[in-house]
Amino acid sequence: MTSESGWMNFPEIVKEVQKIRAAISDGRASPMNYHDANGIKVIDQESNVRKYSTINECVINEKLCRATIMKHIKNRSKAKDGRTFSTF
Repeated sequence: MTSESGWMNFPEIVKEVQKIRAAISDGRASPMNYHDANGIKVIDQESNVRKYSTINECVINEKLCRATIMKHIKNRSKAKDGRTFSTF
């Protein structure tokens, strides 16, 4: 971030680097702790809402793998068949 080799020893440079870092988003979300969620909510194309108490229950009933469900929750994206997944 700076050409100065000992930049960590200069408070004013550190402050500037911290400002730059705060302004730059890396686009990554923090990991989701699914144990803190009350459950998984699924809304299909017909606006039917299904709620599952665990992600494993959702995997079994929705017939999708855990990684796919987690990806749709994280990215707030829809499945190919129009289902949306979220935590509640």
